[in-house]
Formats: sequence, structure tokens, C-alpha cells
Amino acid sequence: MDHHPVNLFGGTISTLSRSLDLRARKHETVLNNVANADTPNYKPFVMDVEAAIQKEPQAVVPGTMQLTNERHLPGRPSPDDPETARTADGENPLLFRGDQNGVDIDAEMTALAKNSLLYRASAQMVKSKLSGLKNVIKGGSQ
Repeated sequence: MDHHPVNLFGGTISTLSRSLDLRARKHETVLNNVANADTPNYKPFVMDVEAAIQKEPQAVVPGTMQLTNERHLPGRPSPDDPETARTADGENPLLFRGDQNGVDIDAEMTALAKNSLLYRASAQMVKSKLSGLKNVIKGGSQ
């Protein structure tokens, strides 16, 4: 008898869990930027959740593409390390403030709303997966 653990969702739950963790961290980063909107010389921090999720080392799943030769073209360019928040690079052409604060409150609030929606979507997918598992354990809809 084979005693290897069975992964019921093929890594979906762990990826969604990681997404929830990263989105919570992004939420904190954006709120920190908003809180420092009036701090002179403050440079806003940015965090790319999607790149961080893509960078996550995952087990090889059958049917997924792998780079087998370093001369092959990658599917996507390698992102910088998105695990840690970094300051936004480059000059902000819309920066008219004399205190050199780089926070664009409209952009930050938009990022906050988008991140919040994506967090809720990830949470709903986790709930759906766990509801399906609960249904299977109970023996289907009875």
C-alpha cells in the first residue's frame, strides 16, 4: 500500500493561502503609504503580488512548461524580488509638491480598492474549495 500524502487540490489551497498572505502585506504597504502622504521626502513603497506568486517555487506539475535550456526564451521576464516592498523608482512627472513627497493618494486608494477586491476573490475561492471538500466528506448532497 502506498503511504504517500495525497494533495487533493494540486496546490491550489497553498497558492491561494500565499495570495491571501501577500495581499494582506500589500494592504499594509498601501496603508503605510497613505499614512505618510504628508511626510516630507517620503518615497512610496510598491509591492507586486502577482510577480511574487509567480516567483513562488512550486513542485513540477505534469503538463506545465519548464525551461529546459538556458538558451530558450523565458515565458516572462524575471521580476525583481517582489517579496519585499521596494520604493518606487523613477521621477514622478506629476509631483508638484515642494516637500518631495511621492505619494499619489488617488493611485494609492485605487491600488487599495483593487487589492481588496482580489483579496476577497481569493478568500471566496478558498471557501469554495473547502466547501467542496466538506461536501465530499459528507457523501455528496443529501
